[in-house]
This record gives sequence, C-alpha cells and structure tokens, in this order.
Amino acid sequence: MTSLPPSTGHVRTVTEAYLARHPDERASLTMLFDVLAGTDDPTSRKTLPAHVTCSAIVINGERDVLHILHKASGKLLAPGGHNEPSDQRLRDAALRELHEEAGIPPSAVVPLVGHEDIPLDIDVHAIDANPSKNEPAHHHVDFRWAFQLVTDQAVTLQEEEVDGYQWRPFATTSSPTVRAKLAQLTSSLPQPDHQEDAVAATTARQTAAQRRRHIAVIPCRWGASRFPGKPLALLGDKPLLWHVHQRCLEAKRLDGAIVATDDERIEAACRELGIDCIRTGEHLTGTDRVAEVAERLPADGYINVQGDEPFISPTAIDDVSEALLYTPPGTLAVNAYTELVNVGAVLDHNVVKVVVTAGGEAMMFSRQPIPYPKGDRPKYLRQLGLYGFAGEALQRFRQLQQGPLERAEGVEMLRFVEHGHAVQMVPVVDDGVAVDTPEDLARVERLFDQYGRSARTRGTDRGITSSGTRARSPESSRYPF
Repeated sequence: MTSLPPSTGHVRTVTEAYLARHPDERASLTMLFDVLAGTDDPTSRKTLPAHVTCSAIVINGERDVLHILHKASGKLLAPGGHNEPSDQRLRDAALRELHEEAGIPPSAVVPLVGHEDIPLDIDVHAIDANPSKNEPAHHHVDFRWAFQLVTDQAVTLQEEEVDGYQWRPFATTSSPTVRAKLAQLTSSLPQPDHQEDAVAATTARQTAAQRRRHIAVIPCRWGASRFPGKPLALLGDKPLLWHVHQRCLEAKRLDGAIVATDDERIEAACRELGIDCIRTGEHLTGTDRVAEVAERLPADGYINVQGDEPFISPTAIDDVSEALLYTPPGTLAVNAYTELVNVGAVLDHNVVKVVVTAGGEAMMFSRQPIPYPKGDRPKYLRQLGLYGFAGEALQRFRQLQQGPLERAEGVEMLRFVEHGHAVQMVPVVDDGVAVDTPEDLARVERLFDQYGRSARTRGTDRGITSSGTRARSPESSRYPF
C-alpha cells in the first residue's frame, strides 16, 4: 500500500511528543504502534484493525466546546474524521474537517497555546462492523487537536453528514478524557466573556439583546387561590422567590435566572433584592408567561422553575437543561419527575401524578392517584413543576387551545398531551417541598431550620447541600432516552 501524507514518521513523532506529557497512556496506544511498525498507511481507513483519525476541539470566548451531531452515529462529537491525501500533517486534517463539517475556516482559529504541534488528547474508540461497506469491527485512534476561536464565525453545517451542533461548557464536554485534560489547563485557556461569579451576583447586567444558551424563568403571580401573595411569603428573612432564584443560580448549566410577573409588588421586591425581573401581561398559566419572556429575551432554551419550590435541586435543573439538548424528534417539552413513596403525597390533590410510557413520554397527568391499583400496587410518580422548552415550542404552546383535560386538572403540560405532542419525562433526584398553602410554608420553615441553616456545617456528612436539597448520586441516570 502506498504511503500517503501524513507520513508514518510524522505520526510517530506526534505520538511520542504526546506520550512525553502523558506517559501513563502508552499502553492504550499499543495498537497504534503495531500499525506504525508495519508498512500500511496508519491514516488510511483501509488499515485495520486500527487507523488514525483527527478531530478539532474548538473553544470559543465563552469557554464552550463545539460539538457536532453526526448523522451516522447520532452522537455529539467534535468535528473530525479521516485523513485525506491533501493533509500534510495530522493537524491539517483536523482543520479541514472543521471547515467541511462546521464551515469554520482555518483562519478563524489558532492552536491552543502549548498545543501547536501536540494534540490535546489521543483517544482509542471501538467502531462497530459495517457490512454495507465490508468493514469489520475495528478501532479509530483519534488525534484531538485543540484550537481557540479568534474571530466571530458562524457555524455552517454540512447537511449530508451533520444534523446539528452545540456549544457545550467544559463540564459537559462529551468526551471524558478531553473534559479531564481541559480541566488541567485552566490557566492557558481563553478567559470567558462574562465570569460565573458575575452571573451569580446579578443577571441584570446581561442585556436582552444578548443571546443566552439556557436561562431559568420563574413565573410568579400574586393571586394564587390557595395562598395569595405566596411569592413574597417569607422563609427565614427572604421571600420564597429569592430562595428559588438562588437555587437556579447554583445550577451549573444556566446563563442566569429571571422572574416573570404581572404584579408590581413582586416586580418591586425583585428590584430591591437585585433579582432580574421582566413584567408580563396576564396569562392562563406559568408556561404561557414563560412564552412571553421567550419572545422578548432570546435564548436557546428556557427552564420553567416554579416560584414556590425553595428547595428545588440545582442538579435537577441541570438535568432538565441537559435533557433539553437531546429531545427526540417531535418532542416539544421535557418535564422532570421523581418517585413518590409517601402515601399521603399520593393522595394529595396538590401533588400532580404522571404515568410514563416505556419510551419515557408522558401518557397522562392527574391530581388523582394514577394508575389505579386494581392489581399490584403500582409505582407512583410525581411530576415536578420543572419544564424545559425551546422558544419555538413555547410559541406552539401559546397557539394551542386549552383542552378539557387541562381545564379539569389544572395541569398545563396536558395541553401538549391533549394535542398529540410528546412531553419527554426526565427522572431526577429531588426532595424539595412545594409551597401550595400556608400549611406547606410552615412545614418548609421547619425543614429550613433543620437543614438550610445548618447544612453549611454538617450538610456534607448527611447528604444535604447548602440549599437544603438532598445530594444527588453521580451515578444516577440523567434521562431515560
């Protein structure tokens, strides 16, 4: 087989330079050295059982990493693929693939400092057999080159092979090995355009013209029938909506949180507390109110967080945000749920129950205990008032008429279900308590006294976070699809 650029010598030189930094990875690259010891071109897709591919790890000014949704695998990966004869160096292949798949030219990026000639990561991953191409199962040895985006360049997808793209924070980079290496290079990475602590201090510093990725919207109204003025009811020395807003700011995946209200008293309280707030018109439901916010505040996704959940888990919010990125075709919303183990909660009409299909979609919501236990005792699931939407889905929600089920049950997600639209349910771990009545507030105050004020000193040992929510196991399933 005729050797094509990059040469075997170049591949070996780059690999040895990489291993000088990561000597513990030499054993994982044994199959690459076996190929290099032969006569076949290591970059040819015909070289089996392993051959070289190249990817581009592109980091923008927000310290997000570009991910491409590949049609063939259905996975979010860095732009990349096989080498071509025109690629003189491995890095050239990564730049070419970046341009072909994402429309970003080589002139728009520069190599990450210290990685001009050395890849950030070399990964060995298994590839299933492809009988249609007469390819047996084999491995790709992927050289992952790191680049910084230095010009304002839009992503233009190659539609034949690519279905979509995302800019994802370092912490959610799809490759765990890339994620780990980026975490070690904080000092040499581009500084974000807005610092995390600045967002935590106030979301008001971001203008409405700036497009955000995911934001939390907290719909609040004064006239709740069971508890008028509930958003401003005090828990400790702060109103309920302040606690909910703080939980949203503790979530890792959001670009901020905003209260949406039609009441001047709530708006004034937000202004006094330094909470970003937007005044809306009157609406039938909280989701209708969030939809108005979406028309005025551009973002890729909106997480609807109820204003009466002061102990809502920030991790659960992150779970919904992440699940929103992977919604199946035809799905208009994601909705968090958790298992109910308390019999009183099963019977409580303030607690909305949900029946979930084998595919993870909502079949029915009700304030009654569903399903009915005629045979074995079923597993009861509680729908949390924690929803995720894209802007287009919110506008679709506003266009739909309330159906008889939504009007009867008072559960807004039934609007999608009644009109035949899928709502993907997301299992989360959340021990929060919703405040529907003054009696609920008294119960929450006891929890606040027990956990909220003491968790800073003993919460870690008891599995309680500083927000008063129970810590989530990292092994828990993030979503069922």
